[in-house]
Amino acid sequence: MKVGVKDLQDLTRRLYLKLEYPEAQTETILEVLSYAHRRGNFQSLIQEVAVGTPRFNAKHEIAVEKETPFSCLVDAGGNIGICALRLATDLLVSKVRTSGFGIVGIHHSSPPGTGPAGYYAERIAREGFIGMIFCGSSKMVAPNASSERAFGSNPIAIGIPTGSEPMVLDMATSAMPVFKVAEALIKGETLPPNVGYDAEGMPTQSPKEILMTGALMTFDRGPKSSGLALMVEVLANALTGGCLPGDLDNQNWGNLAIAINPELLIGREAFLRNVDRTMAYIKGLKRTDPARDIHLPGESSFARSEQAMATQELEIDEGLFQVYRERILSPAL
Repeated sequence: MKVGVKDLQDLTRRLYLKLEYPEAQTETILEVLSYAHRRGNFQSLIQEVAVGTPRFNAKHEIAVEKETPFSCLVDAGGNIGICALRLATDLLVSKVRTSGFGIVGIHHSSPPGTGPAGYYAERIAREGFIGMIFCGSSKMVAPNASSERAFGSNPIAIGIPTGSEPMVLDMATSAMPVFKVAEALIKGETLPPNVGYDAEGMPTQSPKEILMTGALMTFDRGPKSSGLALMVEVLANALTGGCLPGDLDNQNWGNLAIAINPELLIGREAFLRNVDRTMAYIKGLKRTDPARDIHLPGESSFARSEQAMATQELEIDEGLFQVYRERILSPAL
């Protein structure tokens, strides 16, 4: 069904205010989630329908715990990952403007997480810098040759400035995002084969078994994706003080953001020319299917966002939206 962009924004704002999030944080959350919604990512709706959105329960305000001219370690204080990483990204951009390089780590950020990692990588790239984001999350993913949970879905995003719109890679290291598993459960659907394991370590297509007692596989079901998931786990959590595999506290999610000014090496203008030449070359290659374009990272999502902005409408599963709306409007929330 078609839903107005503003209608969904108003509902989402109402949800977070109802859950006692501060008004300023609510507006930040709304900005990040609206970015996701315009790109067809309805993770926040699925979260609310499947298990409910956590109430505001921060222990203290987000604070810089340690700082150097090019780095910060941020204690999120139990605040939602969206607000912690948004603040960290702004701190990072300030660092890289003066130092040419910046790195910011976060620990003690809380569910439901950061939203799309691409939002922050794109924000950095729009400032003319290369941005890299590594996000920890709830341990739901098994490494290669095991069926036990050890990693989060561990998204990674890289934003590259170009002569026009940034090029943004945003991907989970799991076979599919956890919210897509939850969406299948809500809709009563089975999953594709080779996505996850049940409690006995057997492959299963049941979203319930995966979410309740099983585990997801990594995206190529082999050592390469498992190795990448491990690297994100180390960068997002081991380097920042977030929860590690096997820790009882699975709520202390870590995140890492890195930014580089191209002036440190070849220079910004030369870098942009090289990126644009590379993109043009890739787009001009012979296609395996003449009817299909060669898409660069983030290109399809950006086009979808532009379409949503132009029409001020989003295509959302009717059942999902109706339950989301009813939950928010219910006095019992």
